[in-house]
Amino acid sequence: MRLVLHPALASSVFLLYSLIGSTKGFATFKWPDPQLAFVDDMLYEQRPFGFLTADCVRRTNTTVAAQWIRIAYHDMSTHDVTDGSGGLDASILFELNRPQNIGRGMHDSLIDINFFTSPYVGLADMIAMGAVLAVESCGGPIIPYRAGRIDAKVAGPATVPEPQQDLPTHIELFRRQGFNQAEMIALVACGHTLGGVRRDDFPEIVYASEFADFDGTLSKYDNTVVTEYLDDTTTNPLIKSANVTTQSDLRIFSSDQNVTMQSIASPEKFSQTCGTLFERMINTVPKEVKLTEPVEPIENKVWGVSLIPQSGSYVLRANLRRLSANPSRTVTLFWKEHHTQGSGSLCPQAGCVVNSTAPSSSDVSSLGKSIGLKGFVNYRFNTQVPLNTSISRFWFSVDENDGSGPKIVDNGGSEYVIDQDAVLFDPSKTEIIPTDFLPAIKLVVGVRTSDIDSSDTFKLSIESYLPGTSDFIPIIQTVDLQQDTQNPPADGYTFFTGIIKAGVTAIHINAVFGGKTFRQYVDKEDFFYF
Repeated sequence: MRLVLHPALASSVFLLYSLIGSTKGFATFKWPDPQLAFVDDMLYEQRPFGFLTADCVRRTNTTVAAQWIRIAYHDMSTHDVTDGSGGLDASILFELNRPQNIGRGMHDSLIDINFFTSPYVGLADMIAMGAVLAVESCGGPIIPYRAGRIDAKVAGPATVPEPQQDLPTHIELFRRQGFNQAEMIALVACGHTLGGVRRDDFPEIVYASEFADFDGTLSKYDNTVVTEYLDDTTTNPLIKSANVTTQSDLRIFSSDQNVTMQSIASPEKFSQTCGTLFERMINTVPKEVKLTEPVEPIENKVWGVSLIPQSGSYVLRANLRRLSANPSRTVTLFWKEHHTQGSGSLCPQAGCVVNSTAPSSSDVSSLGKSIGLKGFVNYRFNTQVPLNTSISRFWFSVDENDGSGPKIVDNGGSEYVIDQDAVLFDPSKTEIIPTDFLPAIKLVVGVRTSDIDSSDTFKLSIESYLPGTSDFIPIIQTVDLQQDTQNPPADGYTFFTGIIKAGVTAIHINAVFGGKTFRQYVDKEDFFYF
């Protein structure tokens, strides 16, 4: 549950990313920030998205990673450095019928990636993230990830280089994208260390087999594509093809008398160069798009916050995720009431105290392990809050019990604010509804009865986000909520319900009454109590 929605981005420094040699600032998580929370989930926690390319898994003679890198480059290729238009903006969705984008891997990649989009992290952001995870999963360099891309609504220009084009055309197309000749050579090598060419897609290039690899280590991100070219042992079909017209890699690699290829021949130089160029590639966006700073693992991640009326009081639930384990650590939640009672404050000046349940651990992703994470630790809190006082804010004290003293975790000094209790999503009443096809989800929202009774206008709806299926265009659906006959009014709240489709990744609850407008974001992770 997300009770307020004011995402803030700033810069900070995080120790783990020193492992990749970056000296830049990082995006700071200030709860609630659904964009950064989602990106953190996808990049650093063990999630199904990362599993799709784990261990450089193979698919239809190539690798998922190769396909994800290809779609990222092709999507970026619409950029024009002169006027700042185009770039990695998901316009590839409208360009699949072009010969330059031929191949089942494009469609397969969109199926992979689109399923995980959300209202705050769209297809363009997920394509870029897919490239980051793909490279790392095959042993390649760690690429810092920034969020904030905006999905295009129409196709971009047809500016993806094609094998049959001559060298001047390739040089001009890459220049248009923002890469000089040496960078063009290196970027092609970086992209062609994985994958190859499929006969069904390019029968004029591949004759004797179903698939021809770019180098001898298909499932490993390494410099073999360079060394095999330099020592003339390569079987790269874009170098050794009998069709001279389509020997595009040969023309590009040799265009500066092999100076660039020789300069990136060592494993270290190849990895460093590819990391730099791929970071530039995925950050090549239309000029009006402002990306976040690189997203680091969130050190103190607050999630799963809910406040619900139940059995004569509110029940507050909250979780704090930490980046490392310490059996000696104690974590305490403090909260303050919203309304004081006639006899004074319920909570002492230091705040009411809630101790966590026994901490639980969760695994990190392959990328997380690569930057030094060992495992996440989650501290869960559950407490009752009086209905007549409610709650205004909470924060944490973290004591490692190593003599350093407790540290206050308070959302960067602003605390974790619960700014309203008039409209409350109730995950405890969420139900799975069987249907003839896919199950549906019944969601329940409580609204303070006194606010309804005193308002001339009352509107309550759910806006759901469902990733697109056949056309990959997300489905945004609004459902007006009706009074819930299975959950009668209680604890001063009237309950309303609506049905959404299975597969919805997020909702917004929208309410208008009493001259006020409420909008509350709920991620699918928070639909249910776990």
